[in-house]
Amino acid sequence: MAEAINLDASLQDEFLDDDEFIEYFAKLNHMLRATLKERAFLLAKKLIIKVATQLAGTGVKRGTPTVRRGDFSDDIDIDATLENIISDPLSEIEENLATWDRKAEEPGFVIMFDHSYSMRGPKIVLAALTVAAIAIHFKKHYGVVGFSSDVEMVKPLAEDVPYETVLDRVFDLPIAGLTNIAGALSTGLSELAQFNKPFGLLLTDGGWTAGEDPVGIASRFHRLNVIAFPPANPDKIRLIAKAGRGTFQYVADENRITGAIVKALQAH
Repeated sequence: MAEAINLDASLQDEFLDDDEFIEYFAKLNHMLRATLKERAFLLAKKLIIKVATQLAGTGVKRGTPTVRRGDFSDDIDIDATLENIISDPLSEIEENLATWDRKAEEPGFVIMFDHSYSMRGPKIVLAALTVAAIAIHFKKHYGVVGFSSDVEMVKPLAEDVPYETVLDRVFDLPIAGLTNIAGALSTGLSELAQFNKPFGLLLTDGGWTAGEDPVGIASRFHRLNVIAFPPANPDKIRLIAKAGRGTFQYVADENRITGAIVKALQAH
C-alpha cells in the first residue's frame, strides 16, 4: 500500500484527504518517500495538536485546595457548606458557603518516551500525541526526554517553544536502538532538580534492555505514571510505576490511548 501511494500522485491526494488519515499515517509513515512524508507530517502535526488540545482541556484541576468561607465560586465544597449551615443556621447563605480556593501551582513535569526500534509505526505517533497533550496541558512547565539506547533532551523544562517545534523534534528522532529506561529517568530527574515534587510520565513498549535497573531511580520521583504498549511485559513495567507511586496503564488497543492520556493528566 505504501509503495502504491508513493508512486501515484492521485493516491497521495486521497491519502492526505482521507477521514482516517491519521490512522493510515501511523501505520505507513516510516515507509513514505521524503516529499510525501513531509506533506504528511505537516498534516499529522495539525491533527495531533487538535486532538491533544481536546484531551488537555478535559477539566483537570490543578492546585492545592483550601476552603474559603463566604465567597461565591463554581467550585463549591458541599460537605463544608453543610457543616457551616448546621453549626450556624441563622447566618446568611453566603456566609455559610464554602468554596475551594485552588492556589495556582506550577509543578515541574517531564515526559520520557521510548523511540527504540520497536516503537516504529503507530506507537511513535501515539507517543507524539501524548507529548502534545502534555505540552498543551502544562504550557511552559514541562520537559520532554526521548530515549532508546541513548537519551536525548528533546525539550528542556526551561525552554519555551511552540508545540509544533516539539513535535518536529519528536518525529526527527530515529526509530532505532535498545531501551535505556534508567537513563531516561535519570535525565528527567536532573531536569526536575529544582522542584520538591518531581512528576513524570514514562511511555515505553519494552523492558529495559540497556542501562541499569530503573526501579530504584523511579522511586526518587514524587509520582511517576507509566503508559506501556505491547510487547512490553506488563508485570515487569508495572514495577516502575509501583516504585514511582504512580498509575500504570497497559494500552493493548491503540484506540485506548486517549483515555490513558486523560487518566495520566488527572493523576499527576
